[in-house]
Amino acid sequence: MNLIHIFRRTRFNINNIFDSFPTFWKYFLLGSAFVFFKTNLSAQQKVFPNKMNFIATPKPNSIIYNDTIYNGSRAYKALFLRTKDPQIIEAYKFHQTDKIWGSVLGTTGSIVLSLGVVYASSYHPNISRGTGWIMAGTGMIAAITGGYLINRANTDLLIATYLFNKRYALPNTSIGVSNNGLSVVVKL
Repeated sequence: MNLIHIFRRTRFNINNIFDSFPTFWKYFLLGSAFVFFKTNLSAQQKVFPNKMNFIATPKPNSIIYNDTIYNGSRAYKALFLRTKDPQIIEAYKFHQTDKIWGSVLGTTGSIVLSLGVVYASSYHPNISRGTGWIMAGTGMIAAITGGYLINRANTDLLIATYLFNKRYALPNTSIGVSNNGLSVVVKL
């Protein structure tokens, strides 16, 4: 007896589960689920003034710093090379290599996966079905690896912005001289 026959015989229904609970617990579960999702989800990301803010979007990622939006590798490079900090520049370089290799592996993996499924599911005189399954498996592994590398590229850029904020977004204090005397200026 296979799983479909067992599933049909038990006649699983979501309403049967809720009928076993008293009415109070139904509303309590639904209300707590609503409160949980309401407190953990937000549609907007906070942008902190005088700090570098990384906004991860599907294409392209953005960094907002001093009321300016930086998009793309040239803008990031100009922004991070100004600091002359080796750790920030290294994180930026890791971001670039991971992004490039992730895009290459993701694209080729999806193409090889599609071709492998086509070759495995139909008859071709020159290509066996085993070769098609091998192509599908390697394509899937390459696509997953590409997605992982793109995710790691976003993490590298997030690390670079964190390091920048930790080192360069501190309040500055200076002493100014005016006609009335000395003054202390705190730039926040």
